[in-house]
Amino acid sequence: MALRRLVGRRASLRLSLACAAVLGLAVSVEAVEADKPSFRHGLAMVFGGLLFELPRTVVEATLEGPPVAGTLIGVIAGTSRAVTTTFKGLREIGAGFNPWGRKKR
Repeated sequence: MALRRLVGRRASLRLSLACAAVLGLAVSVEAVEADKPSFRHGLAMVFGGLLFELPRTVVEATLEGPPVAGTLIGVIAGTSRAVTTTFKGLREIGAGFNPWGRKKR
């Protein structure tokens, strides 16, 4: 019975939300060190761009603009923002990747 609670749609949804919250926390903690690229910050940007950017922009544009035109503008702008944020995150992951742990001089 207890194992059913750990496996299923609700459990995977909770795990996804927990991972997103942890990545969001990592972004806020590393905001102090925004000068140097970070693997975690880039990963958070990728997840944020893929999961949250499009719906957030569509909702904002729908509420601020006319009902149909605002939604269409939100879809176009949200797609653009999602792609941009995802590629910025991938670029930061590449710049912040340090496989041997060497300090950069």
